[in-house]
Amino acid sequence: MSLLEVQGLKTAFHTAEGTVQAVDDVDIRIDPGEIVGLVGESGSGKSVLARSIMGLVESPGEVSAEEIRLNGQSLQEMSDEDLRAVRGNSISMIFQDPVNSLNPTLQVGEQIAENIRLHQDVNESVTLSAEVKRKILGAAKNAESWQRAIEMLESVGIPEAESRAQSYPHEFSGGMAQRAMVAMALSCQPDLLIADEPTTGLDVTIQAQILDELEALLTEFDTSILLITHDLAVVAETTTRANVMYAGEIIERAPTEELFDNPAHPYTEALIASTPRLENPDDRIEPIPGSVPDLIDIPYACHFSPRCPEATEECFELEPEPVDIGTNHEASCLKREPVGDL
Repeated sequence: MSLLEVQGLKTAFHTAEGTVQAVDDVDIRIDPGEIVGLVGESGSGKSVLARSIMGLVESPGEVSAEEIRLNGQSLQEMSDEDLRAVRGNSISMIFQDPVNSLNPTLQVGEQIAENIRLHQDVNESVTLSAEVKRKILGAAKNAESWQRAIEMLESVGIPEAESRAQSYPHEFSGGMAQRAMVAMALSCQPDLLIADEPTTGLDVTIQAQILDELEALLTEFDTSILLITHDLAVVAETTTRANVMYAGEIIERAPTEELFDNPAHPYTEALIASTPRLENPDDRIEPIPGSVPDLIDIPYACHFSPRCPEATEECFELEPEPVDIGTNHEASCLKREPVGDL
């Protein structure tokens, strides 16, 4: 059984200008013990998809799906209270911009401890925070949640974790704030971790360290990961399977090695061609012309057709269906023939 099974997910935002179809009939599957990539340009709908799975889309957003199941349980059928119990416990998310995602008024360790108190049986009050207890009641910093927060900071490589747990977010560098977000997300040992652009804005050395730590924590905490990024190099280095997203749709999915060796959708080919390669630094980089379309009432059937070098008149008029290119490899393109018809 898959850990996460999503079918027919749609997310729309109703505005005065029209309906923004940010996610359009998306299927995605994640099995236990794997890292699955979700890649595409900014504006493709990756973060909205993640928030839709988590149940974090607010008005004027509207989410519908045939099913969203985690460990066989329907997240759609859960009450708000039950869903809150699942978030941060069975499923966690690392958000973009870690410094601004942390509460600036609370110590980093307290924020992690609070998550532990909410979701784990540590026999501590959740109505009065440990931070208040320590400041007002003079409680010692030997509570189980506080000690486990320190252990989590140590597990993600933050030096002098006991001291740094008492720091505030603005006292952390970008890399350390990202590590703190990872520590918080993993503090309750979730079955699934959604990492939304976890390396954006970090220098290359720190990016590599964060990715290495995510892979190591995958084994240590028995956690699967949905890795969201616009960086193909991150997908190639880290994931076992990859989904390519464009204008709200998954337009290609395949095992990662197969995707890079045999890209089938023109958009995937264009993404790869626009990515610098260290092994061939003299290769010409081909930028993708144009930009991701406005998602309000897109007038052409294949959303990539205005930017596609292979597009013909039918591409603008006929909606492409997923085509089986090979084993566990499919692409939504009218120009691709099913593997059995080649």
